[in-house]
Amino acid sequence: MITGERNALCLDGPYHGALVRVEQDVGAVEVPDPTEAFGGRARYRITRERVHHPSRHAPFVVLRWTGDD
Repeated sequence: MITGERNALCLDGPYHGALVRVEQDVGAVEVPDPTEAFGGRARYRITRERVHHPSRHAPFVVLRWTGDD
């Protein structure tokens, strides 16, 4: 899931602030530990929210932690 250009931003939860790659538009995704330090996973919900940043032409998709982990 993290291969390729990162297009989503994790908010809240254990990976708050991490940039990841998602391939779907709706639903929830299991995000692997972006640092690979712990090897865990956390569930995030894909939202309609978008965050613009000058480092990328298209906005980042906002992922919100579900709190299930």
